Amino acid sequence: MKSWIRTFSPWGLLVILLATSGLSSAEPKLFGFRIVQQDHVMLHLDLDSSSAEPELFSLAEPHRLVIDLPGATLATQLPSETFITGVVRGVRYAQHGDAYLRVVVDLRRGVSPTYQIVPRQGGQRLVVDLGVEGAPDYAALPDATPTPLPLPRAESTAPLRDTVVAIDAGHGGKDPGAVGPLKTQEKNITLAVAKRLYERLSKQPGIKPVLIRRDDTYVGLRMRMDIARGYGADLFISIHADAVKRRAAKGSSVYTLSMDGATSEAAAWLAESENESAALFGDVALGGMDDFLSQTLLNLAQSSTMEMSMEVGADILSELKKIGYVHKPSVEQAAFAVLKSPDIPSVLVETAFISNPEEEKKLKSAKYQDKLAKSIELGVVRYLKRRAPEGTLLAANRRKQG
Repeated sequence: MKSWIRTFSPWGLLVILLATSGLSSAEPKLFGFRIVQQDHVMLHLDLDSSSAEPELFSLAEPHRLVIDLPGATLATQLPSETFITGVVRGVRYAQHGDAYLRVVVDLRRGVSPTYQIVPRQGGQRLVVDLGVEGAPDYAALPDATPTPLPLPRAESTAPLRDTVVAIDAGHGGKDPGAVGPLKTQEKNITLAVAKRLYERLSKQPGIKPVLIRRDDTYVGLRMRMDIARGYGADLFISIHADAVKRRAAKGSSVYTLSMDGATSEAAAWLAESENESAALFGDVALGGMDDFLSQTLLNLAQSSTMEMSMEVGADILSELKKIGYVHKPSVEQAAFAVLKSPDIPSVLVETAFISNPEEEKKLKSAKYQDKLAKSIELGVVRYLKRRAPEGTLLAANRRKQG
């Protein structure tokens, strides 16, 4: 999925990141606002803690989008901003006592926004989708019935493609991964779930799943990403089974890449153990970028990808919650080498704790393996209905429906 962020432009990214250290209060604080241009125009509002459901409504003459954040306050004074081009004219803020913080987005046309709340490190993010940049203001037309715009000539002649989802069964071959009390090897569980997920996604119109490994073979971390990129993957899902010394630990988890460190001690330990596993078998974890400039450029490229990784991770985790206990209530972040692809949104799913005797038995069950595959499938499909890249069948269907 090719999606890049540029700084200080309504077509790319406006970042107003304020100091967040030491922010701990009963009420949520808004400390960041930015505009992201992917295939849609997105507004990101970063809060340092969870808040009540936001209230959004639109106004006309002139066009405005009002976002009320119950109980929220500004972390510090945010400046009002104006923009010369794009659907967003400007943004301003108004504090209404302790009741709510109001964010007013001045617009050049009417919009029909949708939103979702995405867990993030240190709080949550309100993601507001304003739709495709340059879409017409149907409400201002004499005929209220929307008339589809013709596609640009270059797009109309290009065949639409399927969205490619790479499914990575963790470990394999000489690397068994974690081993449960009943001697169940992680590599066999991950491959079984991966194959079931492959079969399910194969039946989804507009989606083409590919398996990174199809049998009990060892594939290095770097090679896994190279294979995914060779397939032209738009999304990368790595499947694992968790393990810790404490046998009582249980539940599913979803991880995305952390550039600044893990969100919990367990995540840090897990990332270290997974990356060490590859090192033991002669693989080199992705990185080795000693040059400061190279690392800086990589971080910039990954920022957009990490945003989308958090979104799909949240969608998958919400489905996993429906079939059983989750170890953590929100998407975690850790420095997994296998997730360090700057151009492909990537998540790592820990299906359950193979070190827990009860969960080990569940993981060996074909019925539970299918439940896991179905949950991941539903999360992936939900995400792709919103975020499938342009030029795909799913993106074309999204335009027809929206």
